[in-house]
Amino acid sequence: MAFTLSVRNYRGLRRVDWSPSGVCALVGPNGSGKTTLLDVLQLLQDANTSRGGFAKAISQHGGAYGLRHFAAQRDEPVIFNLRVEDSSWEMRPEVFLGPGGAQLPSREVIRVGEDIIYDGGFEEEPKFGEWSLHEVFRNATDSPKSLRRLFELFYTYRYYHHYALAALRREGSLLSGDLKLLEDGRNLFAVLMNWHNRRDYRDRWTFVASALRGCYPELFSEFSFPIAANIVSCEVHTPSGHTLTPALLPDGFLVALLHLCAVASSAPGAVLAIDEPENALHPFTLRRLMEAFREWSDAHDVTVLLATHSPVILDTFKELPEKVFVMEPEQEVLPVPLDQLKKRSWLAHFSLGDLYERLKYGAPAGADEA
Repeated sequence: MAFTLSVRNYRGLRRVDWSPSGVCALVGPNGSGKTTLLDVLQLLQDANTSRGGFAKAISQHGGAYGLRHFAAQRDEPVIFNLRVEDSSWEMRPEVFLGPGGAQLPSREVIRVGEDIIYDGGFEEEPKFGEWSLHEVFRNATDSPKSLRRLFELFYTYRYYHHYALAALRREGSLLSGDLKLLEDGRNLFAVLMNWHNRRDYRDRWTFVASALRGCYPELFSEFSFPIAANIVSCEVHTPSGHTLTPALLPDGFLVALLHLCAVASSAPGAVLAIDEPENALHPFTLRRLMEAFREWSDAHDVTVLLATHSPVILDTFKELPEKVFVMEPEQEVLPVPLDQLKKRSWLAHFSLGDLYERLKYGAPAGADEA
């Protein structure tokens, strides 16, 4: 799903205007705001799905301290704006210190085209009849297509950045009817088993199994899922006839499997993010995974955001430099598409991964180029 995310003065993000689509890489030095940027969509989702609203959501995302960018003046607002086609949702939180500690009221506005259909927050009543913000979203199914898509983006975004590998090996997955991978991946084996057993989810099973055979041709042939005491485990059957339990599987195999299930969990038009997908993975596996990500993205209009430092991953964008977004220090607006930082004709002569390693883009401020 194509969307535009704008952020002003939130934590390390001074000014962001970002319109990613398809499979995209997000690169830049440590501390440049890559993780914060991917977490913004999760923050906004939590603010609109939890009973405590933005105040509870921000407490789960680092707390109120440092909410406003340290370089921003007191009269410069923190702004979040998410737009899909001609529908947009905007929030402006404020921080006030009161007797109960930090207070975080916010002003929220929803527009469709030039029309304001919700305007509420602070001390004012909403302009949209008696509806609350949550009622606006709940009734989005009867609203214009663009507002429905905005609603879907809020509620379907997934951000994968800390998989519970040790728990999967030790405990397996709780038996459930889950059909989507949780952010920590704890329900992996249950999701896989359910996809295998349900005809209407067989395309997801086929995608994961086929991609995994491409990544690990000598290791993976088929799965089985033993169940004991409401716990689902996983057995991997190799082409040579051996059976491997989770305790015997390489970290890279489980990480690749989790990445594939994360992507296949996404509904048509959804957006997901994976932070540092290269961890524990061989270059051969990374290249095969990128092929699989693009296959699913193209077939289902899914946006896959990858925050990475991997030269191998960047090399797969050789023909797509506009899909590489750079948190480039000292740029006024971030992230910057790579083909706007460097001419495509120049980039075509080099490995994008090699350029990144040699600090030709996305380098820390003050670093000497190699």
